[in-house]
Amino acid sequence: MKRTTLHLAKQNFKFSSGHFLIFDDQNAEKLHGHNYRVRVDVRASSGADFSKSGYLVDFRKLKDVIKAQLDQWDEHVLLPAKQKDMKIESRGSNYDVNFRERFYSFPQNEVVLLPVTNTSVEQLSRLLAESFYQSFKKYQIEAVGVWVEETPGQGASCWVSSNPK
Repeated sequence: MKRTTLHLAKQNFKFSSGHFLIFDDQNAEKLHGHNYRVRVDVRASSGADFSKSGYLVDFRKLKDVIKAQLDQWDEHVLLPAKQKDMKIESRGSNYDVNFRERFYSFPQNEVVLLPVTNTSVEQLSRLLAESFYQSFKKYQIEAVGVWVEETPGQGASCWVSSNPK
């Protein structure tokens, strides 16, 4: 069986965001940031026939979706909306955030609340892979893999597929 996979790791597939990891009931990192880099792999469905055109999908269509999603996280603080110890309250144009003994107040337009319990690269890669898979499956895409690197050589990846194998 032959499978085609497209690999996209453009220079502008990046975002700079603030976050902190929560390790357990007592330990968490201090608020800090990363210049994240992203790579996206897109695998064609086994029945995809692109012999007539010679290509699976115009790269620009994929790149536009990827860049638009990453831009939504760029220069924002990423907060885990499902974290049990984090209380986030909207107050005027700010989010007041209580996390254990810490208190933060951020302008709402500088925060992205993510549906996760932690803002780890594992969770970020999963969110992106799920989002890209939904956007790309109309192009005869069977699976999407996303690698999120927080520092050179350190990151996580996640694959989302229509095939449970």
